[in-house]
Amino acid sequence: MTFFSTRKFLRSLFGLLLLVCLNPALANSKEFHRFEDFGGIPQWKAFQTSMSNHGILLETTNTVDVLSNVSGGVQRKTAATGDLDLLLTVDMKKLVSDWDRGTLFLYGLGTYGDDPSKYVGDIQAVSNIAAPNTWKLFEAWYQQNLFERFSLLAGLYDVTSEFDVMVSSSELFVNSSFGTGAELAASGKNGPSTFPATSLAIRGQAILTDSLMVRAVLTDGIPGNPNDSHGTHIHLSEDDGLFGTMELAYYKFRKGDVSKGKPRRLTFRRVGRSAPLEYEAKAAIGFWGYTTSLDHLSKIENSGEPAKRNGTYGLYGLAEYDVYHEKGDPDQELTLFGRAGMADPKVNRFSQYYGGGLVYTGLFPGRKFDQTGLGAAAAVNGKYYKRSQRRAGQWVDTAEITLEVTHSIFVNPNLIIQPDVQYVINPDTVQGRKNAFVLGVRLEFNFNWFNPSRTS
Repeated sequence: MTFFSTRKFLRSLFGLLLLVCLNPALANSKEFHRFEDFGGIPQWKAFQTSMSNHGILLETTNTVDVLSNVSGGVQRKTAATGDLDLLLTVDMKKLVSDWDRGTLFLYGLGTYGDDPSKYVGDIQAVSNIAAPNTWKLFEAWYQQNLFERFSLLAGLYDVTSEFDVMVSSSELFVNSSFGTGAELAASGKNGPSTFPATSLAIRGQAILTDSLMVRAVLTDGIPGNPNDSHGTHIHLSEDDGLFGTMELAYYKFRKGDVSKGKPRRLTFRRVGRSAPLEYEAKAAIGFWGYTTSLDHLSKIENSGEPAKRNGTYGLYGLAEYDVYHEKGDPDQELTLFGRAGMADPKVNRFSQYYGGGLVYTGLFPGRKFDQTGLGAAAAVNGKYYKRSQRRAGQWVDTAEITLEVTHSIFVNPNLIIQPDVQYVINPDTVQGRKNAFVLGVRLEFNFNWFNPSRTS
């Protein structure tokens, strides 16, 4: 097992920054020499421009959720949870001219605060940034593009940045089920390799046509350490097995340039490694599976221990489509999205998941980048899980259903304020637990250190 401490990560990150800053191509640039004076803002702007021109992107994001369970659930209480992110992206083609089509990515993650789901008592998580308080190296990978239509990626990797994800729902909604379906998020012994615990992975992607892509990934079957959520743990064991998924995705790409000043939210940046992000429609189907040995939910051996089942599987399908654009400004639009998934009910609590909703960008006059969202998500208990609960004398409802209404206010490139309302029906499917009504706000502070146009 390997543990990456905060100090080690910061040393590695600043060492890499020093290395790229001393790169001959950068040191000989006109912009860099203009910075030598250190005389004021113009020199800092020149340094920012030089770093940006050489493919070095350093971003900091601090997201804070303040959510209050005002009725129902477990306890009426307000909780604040936060997510501090430090992201370094290096475009090797721009930095080193003869090292073509490569990307290096490092992602430091700090989570802090109190989990509001403790008071709501839900299972789908009313805040998608809530996690145990720690600092970790969340991602560290290198991607190489090959022959214009292929790419390979290897390293510490968040699977759901590319698989089972829709931009319209994942970038806006606060509830975690709008990012990754509950049946996949709750699978395995510690979930797939995604927030808040990732594992080593190798991912390949091929562009089959101008609209069709196929991608596949293999990762460790148990990311992190289920018994220790602090720091980064990489533990490779034969008993862990493997997790793999394959997805076929169709895109209808947007024509024209992306609007200047459009906010790039953290969750938006997590979507996709090499596929273009600006599209009018996406449809995808995916298959995933574990080779990990898992406990059968209702079959018991003579010893009294749960029977073992080698491996599990699941399927999902998703789609999102910009159904309406306002005249004169195609970025002001209405997007519909939907997702359905299923998982092997013998070892997975949730055998089905259904979610969908709409997002309107620029609903109010003069607020072209603000977004308004309405969504519903349902996590459905499988028959074997319900059977095991009855055997234990606990009766559960069929599904937990969450309704969310949210509105993000784009103040400037550095600040987004997002009021949020959620109504959770059958929290954790516990019979007798009252439906929960949650009110809150998300604050997102963004800073791009090496892009002058985004920090002014």
